Amino acid sequence: MPPSEPASQQPEPAIEKAKLRKQAARNRSLLMTEHPSAGDDLTGHLDVVLGRCGRGVYAAYLPIRSELSPLPLVAALADRSIVTAMPVTPPPGNPLTFYRWAPGMRLDDGPYGTKQPPFNSERIIPDVILAPMLAFDADCWRLGYGGGFYDRSIAELRESGHEVVAIGIAFGGQQVDKVPTGSYDMPVDAVWTPDGVVWRDATA
Repeated sequence: MPPSEPASQQPEPAIEKAKLRKQAARNRSLLMTEHPSAGDDLTGHLDVVLGRCGRGVYAAYLPIRSELSPLPLVAALADRSIVTAMPVTPPPGNPLTFYRWAPGMRLDDGPYGTKQPPFNSERIIPDVILAPMLAFDADCWRLGYGGGFYDRSIAELRESGHEVVAIGIAFGGQQVDKVPTGSYDMPVDAVWTPDGVVWRDATA
C-alpha cells in the first residue's frame, strides 16, 4: 500500500476556492441573466438593515461583471440623507480605502476594470460595508475573488477599535453548502439578498 499523501500535498483551501470560484461565477452570471433588475428588490429590506445597523456611513461597491448591483440601495440611502461611500482599490496586500460618494458624483477609472471616487474626494470610515461575493454559506462565510481586500479592510477597522458591520450582497441562489476558509478569512455579519436579510448571529 503506498504511503499516505503528505500534508503539504493535500488539497489546500486555495485549491478548493479556485474550483468553487469558477462554478460560482458561472452560477452568478446565470442568475443575473435571469434576474437583471434584482438590485431593485434589495431596497425592500432597507428598513430591516437600518433598524439593525442605524444611520451611520454605508460603503458599497460599483458592480462589475455579474455582481448584484447595490446602486439602488445607495440611491435609497442617499435619499434618506444617509452618508454613502465607495472603495478605492489599493495595490495587492493592502486594505481598501473609502471615499464619500453618492449617485451623480464623479468617478475615475480604477484597477481590474473598476470605477472609483477620485483621490481628492473626502476620505471616510464606514460603519457598514456592503461587499460583493461569488458565493456564501449558511454560516455567512463569503467567497470573494481571492485578493483579500475586504477581509483585510474589515480586520484592520476592527483592530483599530472601530465597530463595522459587514454585509454581503448576493442572490439567494449563490448559497452553497460550504465555503472553504483559511486562517485570514472573515465571515460577514449578514447576507442581503433580494428575498431578505440573513444575520449570522441568528444562525449561530
